[in-house]
Amino acid sequence: MKKLFGFGLLAGLVAAVVKLVSTQKADWQGLTEGEVRDKLHIKLDSRIPSQKVDQIGDKVVEKMRQRGVLGEEALSEV
Repeated sequence: MKKLFGFGLLAGLVAAVVKLVSTQKADWQGLTEGEVRDKLHIKLDSRIPSQKVDQIGDKVVEKMRQRGVLGEEALSEV
């Protein structure tokens, strides 16, 4: 009975982690480059220097571009 309860608890924990990760991916998918950089500045600016945030932003944008999940910027007609 204890093993069954432990297995159920472990399965519930794994399911919660999977749901959290998929929600985080969905929040970032389809963002434009500017939106990604803004979101990173909001999340990281208070913890690390701005120059480092810019470097991290470059890497994140490049990875998102490689995976094809970076949104397209809307072209404005003048």
